[in-house]
Amino acid sequence: MSEREWLEGLRPEDREVEPDWKDPPRVKDPELLRSLHKRWRECAMAMTNEEGERCEPILSLHHIHPHPRDDVEANLIMLCGSGTTGHHGAIQHRERWARDALRAILRASRPDFIGYLAVKLRSPDAAREWIDRVL
Repeated sequence: MSEREWLEGLRPEDREVEPDWKDPPRVKDPELLRSLHKRWRECAMAMTNEEGERCEPILSLHHIHPHPRDDVEANLIMLCGSGTTGHHGAIQHRERWARDALRAILRASRPDFIGYLAVKLRSPDAAREWIDRVL
């Protein structure tokens, strides 16, 4: 059945459905978060440190796309710091150098995030635009 045939089979009142603009509910997966803390034991941005500089000893997961903060591996990255310190703090405070570094890391080594974002934003072009504009 084609889309047109399907639409013609609907009652007139069913054809004028208002779009639901609300975000879908957030995906929460505490088990995944625990497992990633065990698997990812270093800051993904450690290579951006100056020679001799060390990352913060605390590691924390950062949700790359914030709305909603889905707990899926493709939307998470391990960073040093607590969200106010280290690389995690630099990203949260939107420091240009940190965003540039994260953007480069995602493009070079995280195709899973690009795919996740393309699905979330409903197109690969929207995903690339978001990465350029927000990160």
